[in-house]
Amino acid sequence: MTSTKALVALVGTTLVLAVAVATTMRRASAIVQPSLSRPDSHSSDEEDGRQLSARRRRRRAIAQARELHNSTVGSLPQVENSVRSASSAVAAAESGHPSSGIALDERCHARPHTGYAGDGAAVWGLGFKLRDAGECCAACKAHGATCGAEGGRGKSWWSAKPEMKCGGPQQACTIWTFCPEERCFAFDIHKHGFGECWLKFQADIPPKAEGGQATWRLKDPHFGSPTYPEVMRHSPRKLWPWPVKEELWQGPMPLHVPWMSGALAPAGVEVRSAPPGDRWKERWCKKHGPCPTENFDI
Repeated sequence: MTSTKALVALVGTTLVLAVAVATTMRRASAIVQPSLSRPDSHSSDEEDGRQLSARRRRRRAIAQARELHNSTVGSLPQVENSVRSASSAVAAAESGHPSSGIALDERCHARPHTGYAGDGAAVWGLGFKLRDAGECCAACKAHGATCGAEGGRGKSWWSAKPEMKCGGPQQACTIWTFCPEERCFAFDIHKHGFGECWLKFQADIPPKAEGGQATWRLKDPHFGSPTYPEVMRHSPRKLWPWPVKEELWQGPMPLHVPWMSGALAPAGVEVRSAPPGDRWKERWCKKHGPCPTENFDI
């Protein structure tokens, strides 16, 4: 029932956006097209007057169409957040896990099939499991607010686990990564599962703005790609970047990066992937590739 309601909400939100865009285009077309028709005139004065009137109608029509377009586009961030929250709720419901009811807002900058690395993890997800991505983002906010404040070292920052204490302010959370699947693949020595919430930090974010609002560039071991390279997925396990043991991950490498990740950037700030500290994926592709779908010049 929960899965169905969430799915209905997702489909309904998408339909509302589609109808709004279609309505905008129809109204703009209805306004502009009559204005572009060539007037019939029987005299030079009448023709000049009608042409002037037509130009005015065109300018007015274009202004109205632009206003309609902007009013529709302005709602897109809210629609995207609604879709992501609904998708997260559907995934949680279908997996049998309860939802926290905490929505992914504009400050979460959630991105599926992504696992930002940052400079390191202040809180390891192996021992910090939450109900969904919305709650993971909320935990990052709580950690950043408490541990990033003056005198925050040693303070408890999460009421459900008061034993968890802040480290230094330079490790206050700015990046979060959540496992939304029953099993999440990673090139390491751990078995990762649903609910893992990793709270990470990166020294150069938030960046210093120069002549405008800055872009947050987050270190990403996948260079912004949501999938693993095809040649890597079909290579023998012994040739994987790290030969993950069978007891940790059985079967082939998955197609998609299973994690969901984001950063606590202000609403409206562009969040982009940046090269990681360890460019293992690039080295592997140069040795065993080619990997034509990858872009390492980000």
